[in-house]
Amino acid sequence: MSQSSSLAVKEAFPPHLADMRVSRSPGRPINLLLKDTILSAIATVLTEEGYQGLTIGKVAKQAGVSTATVYRRWPTKQAMFFDAIRQWKFSLTPEIDTGSFLGDVDQLIEARIRFLATPLGRTYGTLLGEAVHNPEFGTVLREVSIEPARQQMHRFLERAKKRDEEAFCYPADTVLDVILSTIHFRAMDTLWNKSIDTEVNIRDLKALTRCLIGTRQ
Repeated sequence: MSQSSSLAVKEAFPPHLADMRVSRSPGRPINLLLKDTILSAIATVLTEEGYQGLTIGKVAKQAGVSTATVYRRWPTKQAMFFDAIRQWKFSLTPEIDTGSFLGDVDQLIEARIRFLATPLGRTYGTLLGEAVHNPEFGTVLREVSIEPARQQMHRFLERAKKRDEEAFCYPADTVLDVILSTIHFRAMDTLWNKSIDTEVNIRDLKALTRCLIGTRQ
């Protein structure tokens, strides 16, 4: 792996995976350590070659294990991919509490767009594309991305109510659908190897959010 590729991979990993690669607790069971290593290898292959280039053989080589070791945990490439992207939940929907409703929503938008702009996050477009015609991909998409965001938005609203803050003048689920659908639509560009303009997208989504907060005109 080139030095530039190594830097890209390092930047692509969610914080919990990056920590996992650098240091491991000596008390962590060896089978969990091995799974951590393989999950890290999956993310590396996805970062460098995308979903189409992901194979059990490449993951085994990257992790320094046999293909049989990988097959014992994941019988197919798809199962392996699903387990890996479940790790994205923590980057797509991190713990957020800024002390204000608008600040919370802004942070949710930033977390999503900044992750999708990473080399690893660009493979999210594959998940969106496959979900259209593959129910299993759709189920994982809801589990990893959509339902956690809905739950988080309702936590934001509960806190805003306790602070007597002004929230959305439209139903929260509808607003979240508008925000997520815009992010997802733009993330689809990654299927054609187009890059995501992080700062422009963050600015646009924050402006959209402000249009949906307050008194309806």
